[in-house]
Amino acid sequence: MKKKKEPLLFRLTYKTIKLFYPRYKVECLEPLSDDGNIYISNHAQLHGPLGNYFYFPKKRYIWVIGQMCNRKEVTPYAMEDFWRFKSKYVKWIYYLASTLILAPFGSYLFRKAKTIPVYKDGRLRHTLKISFEKLKDGHNIIIFPESRNPYNDFINDFQVHFVDLAKQYYKMTGKELLFYPMYTCYELRKIIIGRPIRFNSNNKIEDERQRIISYLKESITELGMSLPRHT
Repeated sequence: MKKKKEPLLFRLTYKTIKLFYPRYKVECLEPLSDDGNIYISNHAQLHGPLGNYFYFPKKRYIWVIGQMCNRKEVTPYAMEDFWRFKSKYVKWIYYLASTLILAPFGSYLFRKAKTIPVYKDGRLRHTLKISFEKLKDGHNIIIFPESRNPYNDFINDFQVHFVDLAKQYYKMTGKELLFYPMYTCYELRKIIIGRPIRFNSNNKIEDERQRIISYLKESITELGMSLPRHT
């Protein structure tokens, strides 16, 4: 079957951004397994998603905030999440930029890119449905689970319920997913992929969340510490 081309506007935007965006070197501590697993990275502001979108070495879809894919929801989300601490005297500038540029153009790019919109309301079913389909088709899923709360000098603390994806996927397929830790460093132009941890279907999900999250946070921290000093 002939692969369907993305719209011209998206292809031009993609090529333009990639032309000016720095090239990353990807290092793996061991050979990567077959496709259809989960990769967990620090967010590194925009550089985690951008760096992995352009240079991740395998087939992948990226989890993104669902509101950024819906034109009507972009502005209220951006004003609360991105610019909540801006002075009231300049907030109107960000509101205009969000409404006139980010909402129409940003939501268009997110919808056309290989992303999966993530919701925390009833639309979560849609998130899981697409994720299961992509995993079964052999795509990997990249997740950036950091919260706003600092964990150490390298990462923020993690939201934990993405681990539940593995439980539901095991029920559907009998496959125990691998979770790979990744550290994305914009300053050094590197993405390091560590050794994975496998979901254990025999454990209670509460125990698996704690076990997997602890391993990923410590592993990503170690990957960051292994690099030369950076910001």
